[in-house]
Amino acid sequence: MRRLTGLVLMGMIGGFLAAPAAHAGMILNFFPASVYSSNTPAMYSTLGISGGYMVDNFESGTLLPGLNITLAGGVPTTTWTSSLPNLSNGFDCGIPTWDGTHAVSNSVNNMLNSCQVPSGLANTTTFTYAAGTTSFGIGLINFQSLSSTLYPLSDHELIVNGTDLGTLESLAGATWTPGQGRNAYLRIDATAGTFINSVAFRNLSTGEADYLVFDTLALAAFEEPEPATGWLLLLGTVALAWHFRRVRQASKA
Repeated sequence: MRRLTGLVLMGMIGGFLAAPAAHAGMILNFFPASVYSSNTPAMYSTLGISGGYMVDNFESGTLLPGLNITLAGGVPTTTWTSSLPNLSNGFDCGIPTWDGTHAVSNSVNNMLNSCQVPSGLANTTTFTYAAGTTSFGIGLINFQSLSSTLYPLSDHELIVNGTDLGTLESLAGATWTPGQGRNAYLRIDATAGTFINSVAFRNLSTGEADYLVFDTLALAAFEEPEPATGWLLLLGTVALAWHFRRVRQASKA
């Protein structure tokens, strides 16, 4: 797990992402697989998560504080609250990541079985951050969309705060690369006055479940005001109250 803090940089990188659109108070920014770089800081900058974000690359198995991951549908509902059951082994079997060598999957033990897709894959994978965030990013891998030439299994719904926004494939358009490998990086930005508490990905197929992989999860961090700033605000409030009291007293004289 890696934590990066600093000023929030929300600028969009021209030429790398599909034209963002607002959906239920959310701006969806899709970055194509081609933005991947082994130069992680440079890639984070391109994805817009280089400052003011907490980033979990799932390398340690310990989740970001307050982050929960729930697997449901097709498996007994399982929630990982503070750590993963296992470090994933997909990278050893040729499945790429967005950062490092480990990721999160929709397998209840987060593992492949001798490089074979295990039984018991969840239909819905939900990332929950109860505290709320203004921006959520996630790298998407191995989504075998219906347009995939090798293993066309299912398209996938994107659900934010319980609202179905449509399929990833239609929302991302030409930015989406279906099939094995990196599909896209998705950054969701909340519009003013809204927060992101949950993001879910659901297989639409009722047949064979798709083995989904997620990596490089990013949450916009809230900046705590510095103590000096808090004192200045308090002093300013007291000064204004004193001023208006003097004005009222003068008007009564």
